[in-house]
Amino acid sequence: MSGEKYVVAVGAVCIDEYYRGESWPEEGDKSLVKSDGSRVGGMIPNAACVFAGYGVKTYFYDVVNESDQTRKMLEDLQSYGLDISPVVYDPSLPDTKCIIVLTKGERTILVVDSEKPTLELEGERLELFRNAAYIYSSVSEMKHFVDPVKLAKDLKAHGAQLVFDVETANYSGEDEELLMCADILFYNEYAFDYFKRDKSSEEYIEYLLERGVKIITVTYGEKGSRTYTPGERNRTEAAKMEVSDPTGAGDTFNSSFVRCLLEGMDIHRAASFANMAAGYAVTRLGPKGGVQSAEHVERLLKENPLKQLKQ
Repeated sequence: MSGEKYVVAVGAVCIDEYYRGESWPEEGDKSLVKSDGSRVGGMIPNAACVFAGYGVKTYFYDVVNESDQTRKMLEDLQSYGLDISPVVYDPSLPDTKCIIVLTKGERTILVVDSEKPTLELEGERLELFRNAAYIYSSVSEMKHFVDPVKLAKDLKAHGAQLVFDVETANYSGEDEELLMCADILFYNEYAFDYFKRDKSSEEYIEYLLERGVKIITVTYGEKGSRTYTPGERNRTEAAKMEVSDPTGAGDTFNSSFVRCLLEGMDIHRAASFANMAAGYAVTRLGPKGGVQSAEHVERLLKENPLKQLKQ
């Protein structure tokens, strides 16, 4: 570690099984789909691979079984440059899997429960987390730790910043204290609408900022993104790209944005870089389509600068 700034990504790695169909069926109905192969995925490891693609030292933490499938998944993550030394092994766990159905530029994801046990950080792993520049995870993943709020506060007290990809799955009102431990929150437009409930967008943003969240970003797909801090607002257009597979675009946006913060960039530059990186990701099939060099994204931005839009 020796003073190098690094990221610890905490989340489940899994096999993504792809299917293509004309439309997603109504409840109780059925729809014909065709298999489109499988790839190593998982939203946190996807983002972690994007970090590594930019040259950011990235450690990956998960608890997994010892099957041949798991071995192949971890070898795949290593091939992208991730350090998997923090991984914990539990042979009692099942193999992990997500089912992804692509329909006319959109996708629906079914996540098979990984049945993780309660986890406790100690020793070298705890010090690794404490000394990270950023811990990149989600509330649902951090909930697996013993007393996650206490852990989150401990990590922050040691200087690590917490970044949560906010998702609605497996979230309850009891998790709000953990959510408010975050330094940075990333929402897509659907999660943002779910969490703000009866508040206006501005009321909910102020609610988060008043509770100590430093940066909030909401992505709107082809409509770009909005970013909020206590003193700034940013709205950036999306890159106009032909969509092949949107899987992993959000993961690419989030890690690209944090990579820019790690490099000392402001939120305006970070939003432009992240939107372009996510735009490139959707042109490629598979959850890791966003893995690329920073130079590649900068070149795309130079060729097609993204506009800063009015709020």
